[in-house]
Amino acid sequence: MKINFSRALVLFFTAYVIVTVLATAISIIYAIVYKTPAPAPGITVLKSESFAATVPYHVLLMFFIWPLFAWKYFQNPRQKISSLQSPEIWHLSFCWLISAIVVDFVGFVLIRHPYSLTPHEFYIDYQPWISLIYCAIFLSPWVYVKFSQMMFK
Repeated sequence: MKINFSRALVLFFTAYVIVTVLATAISIIYAIVYKTPAPAPGITVLKSESFAATVPYHVLLMFFIWPLFAWKYFQNPRQKISSLQSPEIWHLSFCWLISAIVVDFVGFVLIRHPYSLTPHEFYIDYQPWISLIYCAIFLSPWVYVKFSQMMFK
């Protein structure tokens, strides 16, 4: 079965906004609760104490949220999970991964704002977290499908 590209992108952007808002909220709440100082002017957000302390939870959040949106994508009463074709799962995985890379580059590298980073900061200094986030996004359709097959055998 072919990927429903418009459905995939709508769900991608919805999930992307949700995880971005939740990850930001986690860092802000941590900063409020633990009264951590904001990074000095000119210092990257990656050096922020609250961000550094909460970034593992951002990744964990990705491993929960993205499979939920894969579930929503594959939710079709006429289609059994066992009848899904792996090309569609691969296409959704790559669609979401490529979309995340492009949106991240535009939103966090090209557009300048308080949370923007240089390419080096985003792709090198933010390791291993950015790779784990991209891994979570890419694997989410597979995680959902395999989980569903185990649960509904």
